[in-house]
This record gives sequence, structure tokens and C-alpha cells, in this order.
Amino acid sequence: MDKNIYRGLVFLCICFVSGCATYQKNVELKQYNPEVGYRYDLLDKVNKSENSDSLFVVVSFSGGGTRAAALSYGVLQQLRDTRIVWQGKEKRLLDEVDIISSVSGGSFTSAYYGLNREKIFDGSYETNYLKHDVEKDLFHMLFNPVNWFKLMSSDYGRSDMVNEYYQESLFGKKTFADLEKLGKPFLMINGTDMTTGGQFPLIQDQFDLICSDLTQYPVSRAVATSSAFPGLLTPLTYNNYAGKCGYTEPKWVVNGANDGANNPQGVQFIDDRRSYYDTPSYKKPRKFIHLMDGGVADNIGLRSLTFGLENNGPSYSLLRKINNKEIQKLVIIIVNAATDPSTGLDQTASVPGTITTVVTSATVPLDNYTFDTINSTESAIAQFDDDVKLLRACNKQLKDKCPNADPIGASLYSIDSYVSDVSFNGISNPEERYWFKNLPTNFNLEPETVDKLIAVGKSLLVDNKDFKKLVKDIGKH
Repeated sequence: MDKNIYRGLVFLCICFVSGCATYQKNVELKQYNPEVGYRYDLLDKVNKSENSDSLFVVVSFSGGGTRAAALSYGVLQQLRDTRIVWQGKEKRLLDEVDIISSVSGGSFTSAYYGLNREKIFDGSYETNYLKHDVEKDLFHMLFNPVNWFKLMSSDYGRSDMVNEYYQESLFGKKTFADLEKLGKPFLMINGTDMTTGGQFPLIQDQFDLICSDLTQYPVSRAVATSSAFPGLLTPLTYNNYAGKCGYTEPKWVVNGANDGANNPQGVQFIDDRRSYYDTPSYKKPRKFIHLMDGGVADNIGLRSLTFGLENNGPSYSLLRKINNKEIQKLVIIIVNAATDPSTGLDQTASVPGTITTVVTSATVPLDNYTFDTINSTESAIAQFDDDVKLLRACNKQLKDKCPNADPIGASLYSIDSYVSDVSFNGISNPEERYWFKNLPTNFNLEPETVDKLIAVGKSLLVDNKDFKKLVKDIGKH
């Protein structure tokens, strides 16, 4: 074959590959229906299990690469190994987990467990991910000439390439429809909306806003979204089909929008929510949504859950379940793999470089913000307890003054709550704590390091004060 013809064919092939490369599109939802889809309140109807709502267990997995994934895996193992007796039945505490919310590195563990359940403990997860040099694989993909040309496309980024790797090596082409068939626990894999800066949980309630069908969406791409760390990986693109599926705004959104004087923070949340489907005349409609690492908005994946504690509206509303007297004990386990690495910045007068400044700006404020998020969750629970105590005190005084008067408000109902913060701050030995808090955030840790993270995750949960109290209290049933 003539060399010029050969070169021409090669050039055409290159143009074809680069021109056809595009992101994996989310599917349009033909008709909005709150009675179908991957929603928390529908999972029991899809697959009834022995998981009771009376013992309601919520777990959040933080970001932090393989470090976070391994720490979360250790906590899962301990939940599996913790035997309890609830409502006369002996079971594992893991069997009572209702919701797992995750961001970034923690999303690998939540998704792998969600799709594979018991098989996560057979060694495959450790072999295929935790102890596998994922960075080496991704490096080879990046330097594959075929991928060079694909990355030349404006519709295809590094995270799209990474998603293909996750499909091949970890999650296959399984979708949220596969998760739906398995029932609880309900997964909330979180990303961050680049425009609003708010958390974007990949659940059908959120996909309703953009008229998209989550059940047909690959779980691998949700994980790729949740772990698309700014700078290193690219945001992932979602088509916005808002206005095409007959979406109806729920009453709790309408009521929240009218309560600006009393709840300005709530109004901001409503405005961000409405930005997907109700763009004002002075703004252009959002044709595409770009999502990045969920840790940018909340590095412990707890904010969506806190919203469910404070509001009756969402399908995953914990407040509604408490008000309906469905929950007796509420357990919240926060797996926080945040570190505090020594950078050496304070040892020199040299101006920090651009990369160091960007990474520091993206991580240090988040770690400080984490404490506020945890305090917000604890405050939401404490507020509920305080309201119950106040109402009881009022009714006691009313009965003393007017014995024949009817009690104020609905019948009183209180719950027992347990909030366990599993973090490296719980390690008592300062040298050991320093070692763990200086582990890197990457996808390539030594197998021995992974084993130590798994072990410390288990021990930190066992030694946690609230977890000890929970195990002791459940032992009474």
C-alpha cells in the first residue's frame, strides 16, 4: 500500500476515534412518577427484607482515596461481626443498615457493597481495588495513544476514561436498577454541582429535577462522579431534560420557598434546587449539569442525611419516620478518613507553589467544615429531644393546673440516638495517630497499610463511646 494512502487512512481513523468520543449520557425520563425509581421509601416494597425501621442505622463514608475506602471497609467488617438481638431476632448489625451516604473514596466501598453484598468480604474487593495499584492502571490508560485521541474531544474528559476503567475492573455495567432489586441499604452516592456548589446526591429524587431516569444509569459513573477530584480529574457532564417529563414540584418545596424570613438557608437550598428546572427569565436554562467530587461540598457525605433529619419532605426523611413513630433507636456512624499531613510549608519563607496552593485550598477548609457538619447533625437530634422535653414539661404543668384539660400537641414520642464519629482523632497513641493522619490521598497504598486501615476502622468503631452504649442497650432487648 502506498505510504501516503496508509498515512491518510491512519489520520482518518484518528479523526474518527477522537470525533466519536463522548461522555456516557444519562437517559431522559419520559414521565415523572414518584411511585417508581430508586427511592428510599420504595425499596421495602421492591424487596421486603428483615431490616427493621425501628432500629434505624445510617452510615456515611468520607472521601480520601484508598485510605477512605479501606477505613470504611473496616467499619463494614465490624458491623458484620457485631451480633445483636433486636425484636427477638438474632442478627448482625450490618443487616440493620438502612442508608449509606458516601463521597469520593468512600463511594467505592459503598457501591461495591451495594452491588455485591456479602461477596465484598470474600477477598475480591481487597484484590481488585484496595490492594491493587489503580494509579498504575490509570497511568497506562492515560498514555495509551487511543485514549490520547479520545481525550482530544471536547465532550470526553479524563473522568470519562476513568469510568470505563471502573466498569471493566470493579462494577461492570450494573445500573441503579440492579441496586433497586436488592433493596436496603439505600445508597446515596454524592457529587458536587459546579454551578451551585451544592451537593448532588445520585438518587431518583434528584434526577427528577433534570427529568432523567436513574435506574438506567451505571453505578460506575456515579462513583466516577463522586471521586472526580478537581484538577486531577475532570467533571462529568449530565444532560438536563427538565420540562419534558411533567415533573410536579412537591408541597414541601413550595412551602419552603415561602418561608424566607424564618429560614434563609432553606430558601437558598430551594433556589439551588429550582435552578435545574425553573430558570428565571433573566437567566439562561441549564442545558447541562457538570458534577465533580462530592467531597467539595461535604467531605463526609452527611449533609443530605442532616437535611433528612430536619425536613419532612424528602423520600428519605428521617424526621417523618420519627414523627410517625417508626424509629425507636437512631444510629449514625460517620466514617471520617480526614488527615492532617505535615507539609513543611511552615519551615521555609518560600512562597508556596500553584499546585500546593490549589490542593490546600481544596482540602484544608473542607476538614474544618467537617466539624460544623457533624455538629449540625448532632444539633438536629438534640433539638428534637429538647422539643420533646419541653412539651412534656408544658403538659405536666397543664395537668397540675387543669387536670381535665387535653394535652398540648400530638402524643409524645422520643427516640434513643447514637452518633459515632470514627476518625483518626480517636487513636489515643499520638505517634500512631500521626502516622495515620499523614497517609497520602491516592489510589495506591501498600497492602500492609491497607490492612492497618481496615484494622483501625474496626477498633475505632468498637472503642467509640456511643457505639459501646448502643451495643449495651441493644443487649437488653
